Amino acid sequence: MNKPISPSLRTLGAAIRRHREAAGMTQDYLAGLVNYSNGWLANVETGQLCPQKQAVIELEKVLGLPEKVLLDIFDLIRYEEPHPVISFERYADAESRAAVIRQYHALVLPGLLQTPDYAHALIAAGRPSARPETVEGLLAARLERQEILARDDPPTLWLVIDETALLRPVGGPEVHRAQLDALVEAAQRPGITVQVIPLATGAHAGLTSAFTILSFTDEPDVAYTEDHQRGHFQERPDLVHGWFAVYQALHLVTETAAASLELIQRTRERL
Repeated sequence: MNKPISPSLRTLGAAIRRHREAAGMTQDYLAGLVNYSNGWLANVETGQLCPQKQAVIELEKVLGLPEKVLLDIFDLIRYEEPHPVISFERYADAESRAAVIRQYHALVLPGLLQTPDYAHALIAAGRPSARPETVEGLLAARLERQEILARDDPPTLWLVIDETALLRPVGGPEVHRAQLDALVEAAQRPGITVQVIPLATGAHAGLTSAFTILSFTDEPDVAYTEDHQRGHFQERPDLVHGWFAVYQALHLVTETAAASLELIQRTRERL
């Protein structure tokens, strides 16, 4: 059945392709095992076609995968919803494939640039009833996301940060200082641009929500927001355009990258 492309559908296709290649199978061979054409499988792997549920079950079997490895992704596809609910793992997968990542953060510093101690303090504070092993697992996942910035072909990263996030002493003074040192270093790397909205700006377009816009080389742009429990992809062109408009409005009130770096350094020196 043909449907509009969704982030979860692209994730499903990428997972099928990854497992097929790991098994050493060609598209022709795998398609034959499940009694479909090579063209069908090619469209599924590129996210252009949503397979029937039974086909996903058959793919799991012939690929020798544990039950529901692919079905769990399939069940996330929600074409009728403008804001599909996704797990954070699905976001991390999309983030890893993005060519350009644009983010706005109002309260805390970006996860892609957080130090381990800063990230640990945030995760522990945000989940006060979580077991230590759960916190450690979430921390490991966050730090693993940062590896995309060390690739030979890292994504371009554009960050807009409210000065409030610079001032919040997450983890205490020592952790706070180390985090700002790391932010200063990251802001000077090629491919990473950090711009700060000064506290004196007052009201601006970003006071309601942090958000991310992911741009790909061969896929439509998607916007992403999250709350305490879950994340939401927004892929309809009009909705993504709306988030781009907010991002552009925020840029009108940011300091330049050079002035932002000086602001971060001054904040660090005062600690």
